[in-house]
Amino acid sequence: MTALAARALAPASAGRLLRLEIRRNAMVWALPLLAVLFVYDPYRTASGYPPVWDVRASVILNHMLFDFGAFAGGLAAWAGSRDGRRQTRDLLAATARPAWARQAAALAGTLFWVLLGFLAAVAVLYIQTARQVTWGGPPLWPVAVGAVALITICAIGFTAGALVPGRFTAPLVAVGVVVLDLVGFREALGPSSAYALLSPSAGALPDDTGLFYPVAPDVAIAQVMFMGGITAAVLGILALSPALRWPGTLRWPGTLRWPGTWRLPAGATGPWLPAVAITVVAAGLAAAGTAAGLAGTARPVVSGWEIPALHNAASDRPLAYPPDCTGTSFQVCVHPAFSFFRDDVAAALDPVAAEVAGLPGAPLSAEEAAARGKGALLGGVITGIPPVYEFNGERAGSLIGAFQGTTASASSSTWRALFQQAFLDALVAGPAHAGSPGPASPAQQAVVTALLTAVGSQVPQSHQVAGGGPPGEPSPAQIAAAANRFAALPSAARHAWLAAHLPALRAGQVTLAQLP
Repeated sequence: MTALAARALAPASAGRLLRLEIRRNAMVWALPLLAVLFVYDPYRTASGYPPVWDVRASVILNHMLFDFGAFAGGLAAWAGSRDGRRQTRDLLAATARPAWARQAAALAGTLFWVLLGFLAAVAVLYIQTARQVTWGGPPLWPVAVGAVALITICAIGFTAGALVPGRFTAPLVAVGVVVLDLVGFREALGPSSAYALLSPSAGALPDDTGLFYPVAPDVAIAQVMFMGGITAAVLGILALSPALRWPGTLRWPGTLRWPGTWRLPAGATGPWLPAVAITVVAAGLAAAGTAAGLAGTARPVVSGWEIPALHNAASDRPLAYPPDCTGTSFQVCVHPAFSFFRDDVAAALDPVAAEVAGLPGAPLSAEEAAARGKGALLGGVITGIPPVYEFNGERAGSLIGAFQGTTASASSSTWRALFQQAFLDALVAGPAHAGSPGPASPAQQAVVTALLTAVGSQVPQSHQVAGGGPPGEPSPAQIAAAANRFAALPSAARHAWLAAHLPALRAGQVTLAQLP
């Protein structure tokens, strides 16, 4: 390396070049638009989720990465193709500064604004979430995966622009990023194979994710390894791009023969560059291949996905938490992260609990349980001695999302009726039909509808349309008539009949005609 080239690579000189690239980078002009997209898409989407850290943080990879990725890839390709578009490569090759140093500064300038905007958006999202959550702390793995994904996108876009400069390279890269994100999201919804886990996108998370069991970082580690390997390989190719732009065969140490001898351009820092670049490419491909192989061993566990080589058994242990309880005669307990929902749950369950108090198997309390993992619930169930009604933060009642973890849902009469219906279904239909779309027999449907009417709740739509089964089964009108007849009885008469016949009713041995 010449003395002039050494001075060109000095820290002060490199710092000035980086500041220049940051000041003139086109990405800074996209930040206002990205701010608008952030408010319109990720921020509004997260605001509709329950104030749970992992659930709110899911928008980082499902929404924010999609919005940032197209701009990051397109503008990185625009920066990478700058010298080629302006036809200044030959002029810059005669300077003392190596080509890889100029390209690294241009790429770093793009990454500076991309990551600054991304981290600022994450900070806004997390600050808003911190003002609402009542338990837990901000997850960092989604931020790490999102940042590495953006670095990979920028590296691929910049290298594409450097190798294939042109006005259409940037938009094509942006479109390619969008297509890959959509394909990855579709694959991650299943996932159809374990390799789909390498996509940063993910399917919908249960509302209580990270509350009863910690979220295992196995998949996030594999994703960072996979994308980091791709980034290293792409940057190695970028370092070799001065040689790749010439026809011929690369030979050691850094020479091209066709038909004579041609050495790397001036300022390429000597024959060590090809060796380092090829080593980086090989290491990157090895890391990406290893991550893909690890993803192939993934299997679902209580804490998400387990990759045996990366898994920590502590992720499968339930998290300890002090339940937040209210009530005396009928106690209602929720996870402290859902403490804002506690009074709404109690207000919904107290009337129906009083209506069935003292009946065989009637629960004496209610508590929230995990929606996934060991003992996962799809709906409400009554378990234990003394009986306890268990519900979850993901679903209760016959409609998905009846317990959505948002204060808006708890203020509606439909939500209260569905929650009450889930409670009565668990008592009247028994554990054999827990989580199913309503009780199994017409008599069970009629009794649940009558009890809902008795406490002044609207009849859920699922019960209004029930009964249209095989020929010979009672019609919806007949079920409604039996429910009205049973609801018209005095409270003491209903209670006495249920006390005597609830086991038979739960076993499906009572017909509509036998209802008083």
